[in-house]
Amino acid sequence: MARKTVVKRQAVLAVLLLVSMAMLTWYFREPTGGVLHSTQRGGLRVISPVESGISTALDPFRNTYHWVTGLVSAQSENERLQEESDRLRTEVVSLREQAEENKRLREMLGFVNQPSFPQDYKFVTSRVIGRSASAWNTTITINRGTDAGVQLGQTVVSGQGLVGQISAVTTNSAQVLLIIDQNSHVEGKLQSGTATGTVLGSINGLLEMDFVDKNQKVQKNDIVVTSGMGKLFVKGIQIGVVDETADQEIEYFKSVSITPFVDFGRLEEVSVLIPPPGADQPPLVNEKER
Repeated sequence: MARKTVVKRQAVLAVLLLVSMAMLTWYFREPTGGVLHSTQRGGLRVISPVESGISTALDPFRNTYHWVTGLVSAQSENERLQEESDRLRTEVVSLREQAEENKRLREMLGFVNQPSFPQDYKFVTSRVIGRSASAWNTTITINRGTDAGVQLGQTVVSGQGLVGQISAVTTNSAQVLLIIDQNSHVEGKLQSGTATGTVLGSINGLLEMDFVDKNQKVQKNDIVVTSGMGKLFVKGIQIGVVDETADQEIEYFKSVSITPFVDFGRLEEVSVLIPPPGADQPPLVNEKER
């Protein structure tokens, strides 16, 4: 029974193929005004309005589909552009930070290459890794210690000038007492004059040079450097510039206000000056008073 059904279907398929081939042959051989061509044109006239109506009815759905796919595509593109923007912003910040660091290191190198830099001294460049700015103690912590040759009492500088002195040290870090600390005492002098005095830090973070002979000439914008007296600090390092002086008739000395060259709030790298072997190591500032 099943075999007869299959044979019957094959016979029907063969007949349909023969009919199709015959009609195709007839269609291509007859003139354009023939029966088959006329039938085709009539069918198109009937079907075209139906197709147009269906197309018009489907337009809103088609437009909605395109809108949704466009929205998804735009959202994906927006996310990609946001990621690209974040990446570029990070690169810009990193490049700016590198540029600022290079600038600071060039300033440091310029200071080291000055004729006033102490002969035979070496320097260890360090990064600031901590700060303590209480009312009683103004220090920074750096990432170099005894393993790098850092010792108590050594002078610390930046590309702008004097920063302070090593006040505590471990194998891989050290504490620097800043010159603006109230316990800091630096023997200073005018770079272009003979006036000398002691540059003191204060609780408000300012610098004052006391014990300056009132007969010595001190003018606004005069540069103050370390004098090397007492061997507490290396000689000739710039401290700051004179802001104003205060003379009192009943006093033997005048007080000089100094604006430091170093911006202590923005310190990121410093250099520790390492004396040559056999040189006398400066004692720690104010060590006996502590």
